[in-house]
Amino acid sequence: MQTSMSTYRKRKGQGAFEFMFIFGIFVTALAVGTWVSSVKTAEVNIYSKNLEVKDLLTAVTEKINTVWIEGNGFSANLTMPSIVAGSSYDINVSSNVVVLSVGGENYIRSIITNNVTGSLGKGNNTLTNMGDHIEIS
Repeated sequence: MQTSMSTYRKRKGQGAFEFMFIFGIFVTALAVGTWVSSVKTAEVNIYSKNLEVKDLLTAVTEKINTVWIEGNGFSANLTMPSIVAGSSYDINVSSNVVVLSVGGENYIRSIITNNVTGSLGKGNNTLTNMGDHIEIS
């Protein structure tokens, strides 16, 4: 009787050990999968932010350049979004560059003229070629 109880306990103990071992492997695989997924999600978020910033900078610089190239008296409207990449932002035009600041990072793109007065704001902006400079209102 002693031998059968001892064998039963050994089998029960081995079954518990095997279960914990297999369970540990599954938990480890799940943790690795979660980590890889979070890293890839962060990469996608950074890529999306950079793409949205690039699109906005391209739109702004192309509009300023178009107004400058078209000549005296040409006017165009530019609508700026209220947020970029889910964050508030600032955009400044100085010298011959447009600087967009969002999330503690600055993105810079050059324009063909350094004669720009006024500042871009969120919402509707009017760009007017005044002959010797572009005025933003």
